[in-house]
Amino acid sequence: MKVEKDIILFVNLDVLDEIKRCVKKAYPNEACGLIFGTILEKKKLNSENEYSYHYYGYKFECIESSRKSPVAFLMDDYNKLVEISSKYSNDYNYQLLSIFHSHPGSAYPSGVDIPYMKSYYKSGISKFKYLIWTIMDMNSEELNGFIYIFDELKQISIQIKKE
Repeated sequence: MKVEKDIILFVNLDVLDEIKRCVKKAYPNEACGLIFGTILEKKKLNSENEYSYHYYGYKFECIESSRKSPVAFLMDDYNKLVEISSKYSNDYNYQLLSIFHSHPGSAYPSGVDIPYMKSYYKSGISKFKYLIWTIMDMNSEELNGFIYIFDELKQISIQIKKE
């Protein structure tokens, strides 16, 4: 899988701890949730027109999956999702950065995940265009990030911030 080096998700240690609690609470089923924060465009050094994008995840909302399954998750309460998104937007001026879920044996997208990633990218809704998908292996707690961009799935770097 290709790596997108110009997009990095920074996650606070508190957010990582909340993600781990969410996974433990849902075990043995897949956990799911949303990461909210800000995106900063950073001009690359020694470059006129090249930028990198730093996503800063400051808040995590664990969401109970509508489908209790060790191999699938479902967030289909759209009213609840709008309510949660509005809360973080209004209270903190944060935007939705990432849809999170866990897997029982790896931190990589499944064959089921990839079409969903693609459909969000192609939905025409601007807030979903550059959405990061975070996946945690529920056993090893490895956390990986992915973005569907320019009609291609790419892995991105996740860096944990201690603050």
